[in-house]
Amino acid sequence: MTFNGGYNVMLEGAPSPGIAPYQKPEVLYLPLFSESLDFSNLQVEHGEAVTKGQILAKDPINFSVPLLAPMDGTVNLERAERHIALENLSSAKEGAAMQAEDENQRQTLLRMGVWSSLARVDSGRIPDPENTPACVVIPVSRLEPFFPDAQTLLKDALEQFGAGLDLLHKILGDTEVMLICAEHDSGIKSQLQTVTAERSAWLKLFEVPELYPFDSPALAAQLNDLNPEKTWATDLQAVLAVRAAIEDNHPFVKRIISVSGPMVDSPGHHQLPIGYPLADLGFRNGGVPLRVVNGGVLTGTAVESAQLGLDCGCRSLNVLEEMTKREVLAFVQPGFTKRSYSNTFASFFKPLFKEKFTTALGGEARPCVFCGFCESVCPAGIIPHLIYRYLDHDRPEDAYRVEFDKCIDCGLCSYVCVSKINHLELFRAERQRAIAEAIEGE
Repeated sequence: MTFNGGYNVMLEGAPSPGIAPYQKPEVLYLPLFSESLDFSNLQVEHGEAVTKGQILAKDPINFSVPLLAPMDGTVNLERAERHIALENLSSAKEGAAMQAEDENQRQTLLRMGVWSSLARVDSGRIPDPENTPACVVIPVSRLEPFFPDAQTLLKDALEQFGAGLDLLHKILGDTEVMLICAEHDSGIKSQLQTVTAERSAWLKLFEVPELYPFDSPALAAQLNDLNPEKTWATDLQAVLAVRAAIEDNHPFVKRIISVSGPMVDSPGHHQLPIGYPLADLGFRNGGVPLRVVNGGVLTGTAVESAQLGLDCGCRSLNVLEEMTKREVLAFVQPGFTKRSYSNTFASFFKPLFKEKFTTALGGEARPCVFCGFCESVCPAGIIPHLIYRYLDHDRPEDAYRVEFDKCIDCGLCSYVCVSKINHLELFRAERQRAIAEAIEGE
């Protein structure tokens, strides 16, 4: 199998292994939104006492996906705009409401907050619980910097992971499952081989080079000739949550997230309830302007200043210095501390090193110079600068004619661009436009 493009993105601030403890907060701030969800249908009232796992709100557009209470507490709808605040927190009993007699296991996953961790590869949208995929793809090795470490997630949980895979396979209609693992990730690969050997009839281990973004489910679908409309993706924690929801009746209300990046004193993993106050994580201090990115540093989105707590879709938070001033005489610096895909810096003569990542452009934005870097690095084999030009001139039909639909949303074209063009922003805008148009036509 041929892999094209890709890049070894090496940045400072990776999370340390293991899970760091956290202090119980005084209040939880549950956002009524995430990147893909809008919990506009409230199910509780101000001052109501709720228990762990109780439904607080639903997203009426996305199959009534629920927002669950992560702990026992009292609802405050007036404390923060677009949030449900939970006060008077107390230790919650494990488990949730018993399964209704007519509830199938897909409905259980929906009610327990697990279903929202599934996504269609073609659109990134939460799939219809009434549909069945041809394949589910699960990245194990995460090659974009700062995502939670697989060894940490699976520590002492390999048996539970296998049980979760069995349930997922059965619940989704005996569908095939594909695990993505980097070829040189020997520690986790040996564990996965044990899991796949017992389930070889329907579980496949797809080994990829250790370059970003070869862990992409969308790319795996392309390389394995899978129909992206019938291919779904999820992650390790969701698989573990499937087992916990079905076998132990536990709602998915806690996440192991990585809090990483060059502006975090001790980058690491934390198991936190949904709504955990961002201010209590300590990365907003120090007087230096920061940008907090929800998700990967290449593909994540900036956290709004109005967001007070962890949203239900958060897997990682990456903290970068927000550059508000120009570097003094940057144009005469040889670049020993900076890496470049073009190898024009003096760092070319140094061994590979991890670069401090900031929000700085590192130069001036300018028109495309047709250098071809975006094309050479693109793992999908498309021509990003040509697609960008078509979309920028409001010619989406021409963009799709040159295979824009193959874009896997990895952001590498923006990362290597010498003209500082934000291809990813425009590509995502077009994709959202197309999705909205398709929804209107349904």
